[in-house]
Amino acid sequence: MFDLLESLPVSPVLQKLIGSGAIIIITLLAAYIVRFLITAVALRIAARTRTSLDDRLLDGTKRQLFLLVFLLGISFLFDYLQIVLAESVGARLFEIIDGIIYAAGVVLVASILVRVISAILMWYGATIAVRTATQVDDEFIPLLDRAVKVIVYVLAILIILDHFSIDIKGLITVLGVGSLAVALAAQETIANMIGGFVIMIDRPFRIGDWLRLPDDTICRVHQIGVRSTKFLTLENTLIIVPNAELMKSTVHNITYPHPEVRVQINVGVSYGSDIELVKRVMLEEARLHPLVLDEPEPFFRFEEFADSSLNVSVFCRVPNVLDHYKAGGEIRERILNRFRKEGIEIPFPQRVVTMAPKKDKDRTNE
Repeated sequence: MFDLLESLPVSPVLQKLIGSGAIIIITLLAAYIVRFLITAVALRIAARTRTSLDDRLLDGTKRQLFLLVFLLGISFLFDYLQIVLAESVGARLFEIIDGIIYAAGVVLVASILVRVISAILMWYGATIAVRTATQVDDEFIPLLDRAVKVIVYVLAILIILDHFSIDIKGLITVLGVGSLAVALAAQETIANMIGGFVIMIDRPFRIGDWLRLPDDTICRVHQIGVRSTKFLTLENTLIIVPNAELMKSTVHNITYPHPEVRVQINVGVSYGSDIELVKRVMLEEARLHPLVLDEPEPFFRFEEFADSSLNVSVFCRVPNVLDHYKAGGEIRERILNRFRKEGIEIPFPQRVVTMAPKKDKDRTNE
C-alpha cells in the first residue's frame, strides 16, 4: 500500500490524505457489505429453516458485527497514521488511542458473546421449556441469563485492566472473598436453588401430580419454583415447602407412573358370621360400583382374629386419587346396607367382666 501511494504524482501530505481516505472508504464498504450479507442474505436463509435459533442469533448480533468490522477499520486507520505521522505526532497519543480501541473491541466482543448466549437461552425458553411440566427451567433461564451477562462483562473488565498493566490480583482476591461471603450468607437460598434445579432434571414429580408428604398430607403439585415448591391440599390450602427440605424428604408420588389408586375397605364382623357370605357381599358391592376398575379385579382378604370381631378387607382400584374418597365412602355405605339386609352383624368392642362372689367375713376370720 505504501509503495502504491508513493508512486502517485502528488505531494507527501496528499498521499497521506489519500491513504487515510482509502482506509475509511474500504472500512465503510466492508461494514455495509457485512450488514447487507446478514440482513439481505443470512436472515432470509434463516427464515426458511425450521428452527428460530438462527434467526435470533443473527437478529441479536447483526449490529454488533457491523460495529466490529467498523472498529477493525478504525484500528487499521490509526495504525497507518501512527506509521506516517510518527515523526510529527507523539507516540503517547497513539498509545492512548490504541488502548481506547482495544477496550472498545473487548467490550464489543463481550457484547456479541452475551447476545449469542442470551439468544440461545431465550430460544430454549420459548421452544423447549414451555413444553415441560415444571416451571423451574422457565424461572432459571432469566436468572442464568443475568448471571452470564455479569460474568462475561466482569471478565471483559479484567482483560482491559490487564492490558493497561493494572494489577488485578488484589481485585480478584476481593471478588473471591466477596463471593465467599455472599455464598455463606445465602447458603440456604443457594441450596434451595440447587434443589429446584435437581427437581427440574430428575423430575420425581410434575405439576398436577398427587403426592403424600412425610406428614401424610395428601396434596397436588401446584407450582415448582426456583426457591420452593407449592402444593394444594384437598382442603384447598396452599403448602409451601423449600426445595432443599423437599429433596431430603421421602415423598410418595401417588399418581406417577400410574394414576390408578387402590381403595381399601376395612370392616369387622361378628364371630358368628358366615365368612363366605361376608366375602361375597363385599366383593359384589365393590364390583358394582361404577368407579371401580375391572383390572385388576377387587379381592378379599381375611385380616385377623380380633378381640371382638373378625377383621376383613376388600381391595379395589379407582381411576385417580379424587375418586378414591368418593368411591371409598359410597362402597362403605353399600356394604353396610347389604350387611343389614343379609343379617351380618358388625359388633362393637365388648368386654366381659366376672364379679367374684363376696366371701363371708366370719368364714374369713375362721
